[in-house]
Amino acid sequence: MKSVVRWLFHSVAALAVKRRVRVVVGSNTRVRWAGLLGQSQGQLAIGDQCIINCRIDFDGPDGSVHIGNRCFIGKSHLVCRERITIGDDVVISWGVTVVDHNSHALDWEHRQSDVVDWAQGRKDWTHIQVRPVVIRDKAWIGFGATILKGVEIGEGSIVGAGAVVTKDVEAFTVVAGNPANVIKRIHENANNAN
Repeated sequence: MKSVVRWLFHSVAALAVKRRVRVVVGSNTRVRWAGLLGQSQGQLAIGDQCIINCRIDFDGPDGSVHIGNRCFIGKSHLVCRERITIGDDVVISWGVTVVDHNSHALDWEHRQSDVVDWAQGRKDWTHIQVRPVVIRDKAWIGFGATILKGVEIGEGSIVGAGAVVTKDVEAFTVVAGNPANVIKRIHENANNAN
């Protein structure tokens, strides 16, 4: 057990130092990074009793990812420029992408030099829309779903496999499709119903 804890500590510490991302991991949490990329001063906080297997990219100098307690994130991808917040008791399946920005400007004139800039190690964020993503407590995100910038997933909601979520999802609602639409509403205590 000590060797596992030591390996985890050194793995997280090495990534944090190398990428200058500040990492805080709660007790009894297992982390198996698929990747952690970041610019200086990114911040990652993971609560207690989580299992985290995702890749996390920090695309901004002050990006912040906060993951609550008792969360599971499969082999998925979080892409953060400003802020992604995940509540307690959230399940995010494999192949999910959560992103808080558009990645590119919508106007061709503002994105025409993107590739040249990348080759020189820079990116112009001036004309790129960025808005935080919030996934509330008890939500379940099905495999292959995409959660786009500015979206809030309500408490206890379910996002169907492969859904593309472009708008807020109300609490205790099931959504699916591209773009995601409401399929049905579920009672807060649906598991306790007769």
